[in-house]
Amino acid sequence: MNWLDNVSSDSDQRIAPACLYQGHWRHRLNPHGDLLMCRVVMDVAEPRVVAAQVIEHGLVEDLDASDLEELSQLMLAQEVYHRPSAWGFTACAMLPLWAKPTFSESQIEEMERIQGYLIDAPDDSVDTVLQLRDQFLQGIGMTCEDVHRAVRQPNEYGTGQRKGGRGLAS
Repeated sequence: MNWLDNVSSDSDQRIAPACLYQGHWRHRLNPHGDLLMCRVVMDVAEPRVVAAQVIEHGLVEDLDASDLEELSQLMLAQEVYHRPSAWGFTACAMLPLWAKPTFSESQIEEMERIQGYLIDAPDDSVDTVLQLRDQFLQGIGMTCEDVHRAVRQPNEYGTGQRKGGRGLAS
Protein backbone atom coordinates (compact mmCIF):
# COMPACT_ATOMS: atom_id res chain seq x y z
CA MET A 1 0.00 0.00 0.00
CA ASN A 2 1.28 3.47 -0.89
CA TRP A 3 2.31 5.52 2.15
CA LEU A 4 0.40 8.54 0.82
CA ASP A 5 -2.73 6.57 0.03
CA ASN A 6 -5.94 7.30 1.95
CA VAL A 7 -4.54 5.40 4.95
CA SER A 8 -1.16 5.09 6.55
CA SER A 9 1.22 2.29 5.64
CA ASP A 10 0.78 0.28 8.83
CA SER A 11 -3.01 0.26 8.81
CA ASP A 12 -4.41 -3.22 8.33
CA GLN A 13 -7.80 -2.00 7.13
CA ARG A 14 -8.56 0.49 4.41
CA ILE A 15 -10.72 3.45 5.32
CA ALA A 16 -13.08 4.18 2.48
CA PRO A 17 -12.96 7.69 1.05
CA ALA A 18 -16.00 9.70 2.06
CA CYS A 19 -18.95 10.05 -0.25
CA LEU A 20 -20.71 13.06 1.25
CA TYR A 21 -24.23 14.25 0.55
CA GLN A 22 -26.05 17.21 2.05
CA GLY A 23 -29.69 18.13 2.24
CA HIS A 24 -32.68 18.65 4.50
CA TRP A 25 -34.60 16.10 6.54
CA ARG A 26 -37.57 16.31 8.88
CA HIS A 27 -36.84 14.55 12.16
CA ARG A 28 -38.43 14.09 15.61
CA LEU A 29 -35.93 14.63 18.40
CA ASN A 30 -38.24 12.87 20.86
CA PRO A 31 -41.10 10.39 20.37
CA HIS A 32 -43.87 12.91 21.14
CA GLY A 33 -42.25 15.98 19.60
CA ASP A 34 -42.96 17.72 16.34
CA LEU A 35 -41.08 16.99 13.14
CA LEU A 36 -38.29 19.53 12.93
CA MET A 37 -36.38 20.68 9.87
CA CYS A 38 -32.74 19.58 9.94
CA ARG A 39 -29.90 20.17 7.58
CA VAL A 40 -27.83 17.05 7.29
CA VAL A 41 -24.50 15.87 5.89
CA MET A 42 -24.18 12.12 5.51
CA ASP A 43 -21.43 9.84 4.31
CA VAL A 44 -22.93 7.06 2.22
CA ALA A 45 -19.59 5.17 2.24
CA GLU A 46 -19.74 4.62 6.05
CA PRO A 47 -22.96 4.95 6.13
CA ARG A 48 -23.58 7.52 8.84
CA VAL A 49 -24.67 11.08 9.48
CA VAL A 50 -21.53 13.20 9.80
CA ALA A 51 -23.21 16.43 10.94
CA ALA A 52 -26.73 17.74 11.42
CA GLN A 53 -28.43 20.85 12.73
CA VAL A 54 -32.01 21.55 13.75
CA ILE A 55 -33.47 24.69 12.24
CA GLU A 56 -36.37 25.94 14.36
CA HIS A 57 -37.87 29.43 14.45
CA GLY A 58 -34.78 30.83 12.73
CA LEU A 59 -32.45 29.32 15.33
CA VAL A 60 -29.87 26.69 14.45
CA GLU A 61 -28.59 24.05 16.88
CA ASP A 62 -26.17 21.16 16.32
CA LEU A 63 -27.48 17.68 17.06
CA ASP A 64 -25.58 15.83 19.78
CA ALA A 65 -23.89 12.45 19.33
CA SER A 66 -26.91 10.38 20.42
CA ASP A 67 -29.25 12.33 18.10
CA LEU A 68 -26.79 11.84 15.22
CA GLU A 69 -26.69 8.09 15.89
CA GLU A 70 -30.48 7.90 16.04
CA LEU A 71 -30.79 9.86 12.80
CA SER A 72 -28.18 7.60 11.15
CA GLN A 73 -30.14 4.49 12.16
CA LEU A 74 -33.43 5.97 10.94
CA MET A 75 -31.93 6.89 7.56
CA LEU A 76 -30.34 3.44 7.31
CA ALA A 77 -33.69 1.76 8.03
CA GLN A 78 -35.34 3.85 5.30
CA GLU A 79 -32.46 3.07 2.89
CA VAL A 80 -31.70 6.76 2.32
CA TYR A 81 -27.99 5.91 1.93
CA HIS A 82 -28.69 3.71 -1.10
CA ARG A 83 -30.30 6.49 -3.17
CA PRO A 84 -29.62 9.84 -1.51
CA SER A 85 -30.47 11.85 -4.65
CA ALA A 86 -33.96 10.32 -4.67
CA TRP A 87 -34.45 11.73 -1.16
CA GLY A 88 -33.35 15.23 -2.24
CA PHE A 89 -29.72 15.09 -1.13
CA THR A 90 -26.94 16.47 -3.30
CA ALA A 91 -23.33 15.33 -3.48
CA CYS A 92 -20.67 17.55 -1.92
CA ALA A 93 -16.90 17.10 -2.13
CA MET A 94 -16.14 18.74 1.21
CA LEU A 95 -17.98 19.31 4.47
CA PRO A 96 -20.08 22.51 4.30
CA LEU A 97 -18.91 25.43 6.48
CA TRP A 98 -21.97 25.23 8.75
CA ALA A 99 -21.32 21.61 9.71
CA LYS A 100 -19.63 20.65 12.98
CA PRO A 101 -17.95 17.40 11.95
CA THR A 102 -17.95 14.07 13.71
CA PHE A 103 -15.66 11.16 12.97
CA SER A 104 -16.08 7.41 12.97
CA GLU A 105 -13.93 5.34 15.33
CA SER A 106 -11.77 4.11 12.41
CA GLN A 107 -11.20 7.70 11.25
CA ILE A 108 -10.21 8.75 14.78
CA GLU A 109 -7.81 5.82 15.04
CA GLU A 110 -6.24 6.76 11.71
CA MET A 111 -5.82 10.41 12.75
CA GLU A 112 -4.22 9.25 16.01
CA ARG A 113 -1.84 6.99 14.02
CA ILE A 114 -0.86 9.89 11.76
CA GLN A 115 -0.40 12.13 14.81
CA GLY A 116 1.98 9.50 16.19
CA TYR A 117 3.94 9.61 12.94
CA LEU A 118 4.12 13.40 13.24
CA ILE A 119 5.42 13.22 16.80
CA ASP A 120 8.10 10.65 15.88
CA ALA A 121 9.05 12.12 12.50
CA PRO A 122 12.56 13.48 11.99
CA ASP A 123 12.67 17.10 10.84
CA ASP A 124 13.20 16.14 7.20
CA SER A 125 10.03 13.95 7.19
CA VAL A 126 7.55 16.32 8.85
CA ASP A 127 6.32 17.72 5.53
CA THR A 128 5.68 14.20 4.23
CA VAL A 129 3.63 13.31 7.30
CA LEU A 130 1.67 16.57 7.04
CA GLN A 131 0.97 15.74 3.41
CA LEU A 132 -0.25 12.29 4.50
CA ARG A 133 -2.56 13.91 7.06
CA ASP A 134 -3.92 16.43 4.56
CA GLN A 135 -4.55 13.73 1.95
CA PHE A 136 -6.30 11.54 4.51
CA LEU A 137 -8.53 14.43 5.60
CA GLN A 138 -9.28 15.35 2.00
CA GLY A 139 -10.20 11.71 1.36
CA ILE A 140 -12.85 11.86 4.07
CA GLY A 141 -14.10 15.26 2.89
CA MET A 142 -12.54 17.29 5.69
CA THR A 143 -9.84 19.88 6.27
CA CYS A 144 -7.63 20.72 9.25
CA GLU A 145 -10.08 23.53 10.07
CA ASP A 146 -12.89 20.95 10.32
CA VAL A 147 -10.82 18.96 12.81
CA HIS A 148 -10.22 22.11 14.88
CA ARG A 149 -13.97 22.90 14.86
CA ALA A 150 -14.73 19.34 15.98
CA VAL A 151 -12.39 19.45 18.97
CA ARG A 152 -13.23 22.99 20.09
CA GLN A 153 -16.73 22.25 21.34
CA PRO A 154 -17.50 24.16 24.53
CA ASN A 155 -19.29 22.32 27.33
CA GLU A 156 -20.43 19.32 25.28
CA TYR A 157 -16.98 17.71 25.08
CA GLY A 158 -14.73 20.21 26.86
CA THR A 159 -13.75 18.36 30.02
CA GLY A 160 -15.93 15.25 29.82
CA GLN A 161 -14.86 11.64 29.71
CA ARG A 162 -14.07 10.00 26.39
CA LYS A 163 -14.73 6.38 25.56
CA GLY A 164 -12.32 4.33 27.61
CA GLY A 165 -12.32 6.89 30.44
CA ARG A 166 -9.79 9.25 28.85
CA GLY A 167 -10.64 12.87 29.59
CA LEU A 168 -10.38 15.63 27.04
CA ALA A 169 -8.65 18.89 27.81
CA SER A 170 -10.56 22.05 27.00
